[in-house]
Amino acid sequence: MKCPSCGASLPEDSSSCEYCGSRTTPPSQQHDQDIFRRVKQSAQYADRHSVERLEKLPKPGIGQMIFLGVFFAMFCGIALFITVVAVGVASEMGIPYAIIPFCMGIVPLGMFGLGIFMAIKMFGRFQAMRDGKVEAVAAIVAGKRTQVSGGSGNSSASTAYYVTFEFEDGQRQEFPVYDGSLYGRVSEEDAGVLFSRAQFAVDFDRVRI
Repeated sequence: MKCPSCGASLPEDSSSCEYCGSRTTPPSQQHDQDIFRRVKQSAQYADRHSVERLEKLPKPGIGQMIFLGVFFAMFCGIALFITVVAVGVASEMGIPYAIIPFCMGIVPLGMFGLGIFMAIKMFGRFQAMRDGKVEAVAAIVAGKRTQVSGGSGNSSASTAYYVTFEFEDGQRQEFPVYDGSLYGRVSEEDAGVLFSRAQFAVDFDRVRI
């Protein structure tokens, strides 16, 4: 490798020039810096904050929110109904027989509370995905993975998708992918503009290097 200051020939793993003392950059880092420079000079990077581009980002639809609202309303309603029935039965029975139906009512009451908590969390995430701040930065795809959960008995398996990106400062971060189609569109070592919102990777504009 060549010293960027004096042009002297140096070993490939040198961190500084033995002739002029200036610091050198390994070839791999020079390559990455050149990639990020080209991404920042691209039309995709220049257009990353335009209203038209941001409007194209995937986000939850009204239909999804209505479906989740109905689901959580039914879940909490059934749990609350079972609790009321159990307490009503317990009130008509004498002690110690009332203890059994009363205890049985505690479980659906807990499920009711869990349903409320999950609904608040889910709708908060949907709100963040619709209106949260969008980060658009130059990035390189460093890795991909999937995580499969469920699938035992009569339940269907669900697959979560994750992509790891490397940034200009050398840091890497793994993002869950909001839209599964994004996982299929990117490959390792792709360079471009990453759009993230609410800790999710929502889109990626590939730049030809």
